[in-house]
Amino acid sequence: MVGEKPLFGVKTMTRISAIHLTSAAFLLSAGGAMAAESGAPTLERCLSQASPDAECRAIIEEVCGGDAERCQIQSEVTVIGTRMDMRINKYPGSASTLTADDLTNSSNVIQALSVVPGFETGGGHGRNIGQQYTIRGFGYQSEDRVIIKMDGVRRSPSLFSNHISSFRTDSDLLTSVDVVKGASSIVHGGGAIGGVIGMTTKDAYDFLLPGQGLGATVKARYEDNNHSSGYLAVYGTAFDERFDYLVYNKRGQTGDLTLATAANEIAPGEFSDTVDNDEEFDNRFVKVGFTPSANHRFTLSWFDAVEDVETTWQTVYHTSYSSVTGPVIGSLDQTDVVLRYSGQSDVTDLYNLDVTVFDTSSSYFRTLDYGQDADAVRVDYENADERQGIDVRNLMAFATGAVDHRLLIGADYEERNEDAMYVRNGELSDFGSMPNEYRDFGIYIQEEASFVDGRLVVLVGGRYDSFERDVRDGEQEYENDRFSPRVGLSYEVLDGLTLLGNFSESFRAPTPHETSSEGPLNPHYWYMPNPDLRPETAAEYEVGFSFERGGLFAGDDQLWIKAMYFDGEIDDMIAFEEQLHLGPSPDDSPYGTYVNVNKAKRHGVELELRYTRGNWSTGATWESLDQYDVDTREKVPNAFADKVRWYGEYTFPERNVSLALDVSHWLKPDQNPESYVWRGETYFFVNEDYTLTNFRARWRPQNVRSEWFSNLDVELGVNNLNDGVYRNARNVSTTGRVGTGRNVYMSLTKSF
Repeated sequence: MVGEKPLFGVKTMTRISAIHLTSAAFLLSAGGAMAAESGAPTLERCLSQASPDAECRAIIEEVCGGDAERCQIQSEVTVIGTRMDMRINKYPGSASTLTADDLTNSSNVIQALSVVPGFETGGGHGRNIGQQYTIRGFGYQSEDRVIIKMDGVRRSPSLFSNHISSFRTDSDLLTSVDVVKGASSIVHGGGAIGGVIGMTTKDAYDFLLPGQGLGATVKARYEDNNHSSGYLAVYGTAFDERFDYLVYNKRGQTGDLTLATAANEIAPGEFSDTVDNDEEFDNRFVKVGFTPSANHRFTLSWFDAVEDVETTWQTVYHTSYSSVTGPVIGSLDQTDVVLRYSGQSDVTDLYNLDVTVFDTSSSYFRTLDYGQDADAVRVDYENADERQGIDVRNLMAFATGAVDHRLLIGADYEERNEDAMYVRNGELSDFGSMPNEYRDFGIYIQEEASFVDGRLVVLVGGRYDSFERDVRDGEQEYENDRFSPRVGLSYEVLDGLTLLGNFSESFRAPTPHETSSEGPLNPHYWYMPNPDLRPETAAEYEVGFSFERGGLFAGDDQLWIKAMYFDGEIDDMIAFEEQLHLGPSPDDSPYGTYVNVNKAKRHGVELELRYTRGNWSTGATWESLDQYDVDTREKVPNAFADKVRWYGEYTFPERNVSLALDVSHWLKPDQNPESYVWRGETYFFVNEDYTLTNFRARWRPQNVRSEWFSNLDVELGVNNLNDGVYRNARNVSTTGRVGTGRNVYMSLTKSF
């Protein structure tokens, strides 16, 4: 039938479901990581369709016994955690998955992720280009300790600059965002000390309506806190659905932003609630798919994002344009080309291959002018990052007696070039500039064995990484290697009750900036190289449980709970230290270098609970993190506030309208130290609790006579309904970074 998803992946789903899980009612997804990442039909996609097509009806019948509602709460899987699909309640660690519907409450992906336990945002001024975030304590200003991927390709959130935290993506283009917290190096390589975020882009089948071979979707979004955007997507299939295509273009702008309170000091004793800002963006995306047979699929995608800005030099910290230079004029660019092949065999379960080849580049160029006549100064500064690489993996399913296996073997290689080029009045300066090259190679193996009719699952794996760093065309070199192990298990002791445990290690190799910085790279220090730096390593234990049960209090209810406690240490943490014993440098600034000094300990709890009954659904999350230096007991790198979140939603089925309320509360943080002194003045860290509330209404009319109301999606919401102030625990109590104020938004999406 025209418009149906290609059959690729359905056969694998049947095989793995028979091998891996005991009950069709608890079966999840189609075809492992291959299906989830290649665009093959998954249970989650089928459940999201208002009118499932024939293929989806067959999947729902097999997986859910035909009852989609009883499957709804069980439809989440994590692919990023193991590169093999695994239901989140069975995954022996902390993981969360957001669907496309979960991303609509914000036009910014980082802000939308704030609902994930263990993911924290805030601390900025709301600009798209500059966002602060952390996962288990690391993120902004420590981005190398978090892995960000889109379609399996790594992002550099900071772009060799300590204030850019944009993911350079488009939430309307994403079908899902997968988040795994904690040490996760086995299938991703170095850097996953805080965690991993994996974003997956849509293809034509995520837009096509049932029975459609050609279609178009338009969307417009307006926010009263000075944002507007819209996109047009055209998509279809051809040649008996062997060929599919998606062409997408989105444009928008974000202007001056309003803070939750007048916290921007524009003159001594005079405050404003306005953030100076002007951002215009243009996102273009093309993805074509070729499916020569049911078992083989190729996709080629091109993503190009450009954001032109008038902003400040430090987009997170600075609120107003400089009175000396005026606005900083800049352009943020991201271009990805990704070629992917997915294939499997008709005759054996030992061939389930996925190959990804990519070429990606990004840059942030900014310029400013100040002074006049002979004192006139023009500064052009560009941060650039280019990557090329390949990722190959094969998933094998087989049985040995009563034990069922899934064995994943993979290898990846990436070359990366980055630099920061600072030009002052036409002359290239050494300030911030350090051309360097990364070469990373990794090989890994991961075995999942299922015992006792699938009730006991053991996950064992290891990864070997070799990495090289060259600085200034090979003048300075650094190389090292690392092996990272992992052992995890899940055991369903009672129907619906699963015990979980995991041990894993991760590492972060020193950056070229840390090993090789030399000279007056900024006005504050004279840098000294340290080629003897050791990689940071994290070893972490996680224990917990999950529980899911339908018909617990009523015939149509479902309860889902997952709670994880984590405890680990991070050795050889890299930090910058002044070398005062060497005296002043030639610039009369102190010497400094990066050294392995810190040993950090962290522990905490991440809890998720969801309950549905009839037209009602509700849930809650709890997150707690304590991360500190073992010797000094001071927080590393900052303090974090415990957070509790509650949400509830009611759907009026006869009108296809849903109403949702979401409340987040940050408890008073435990600060150590409580204050610091700068230039003779004492500053105290945040010591209050905060509450923010969001509201959303959504209307998706069905079975309507008018063509204009069919395939329509209307959303109206209010973020920060109570116009509340929120100061992230990393900040001082007098910071002007109080979060944006109440924001009413409306979006309208129409498919043809």
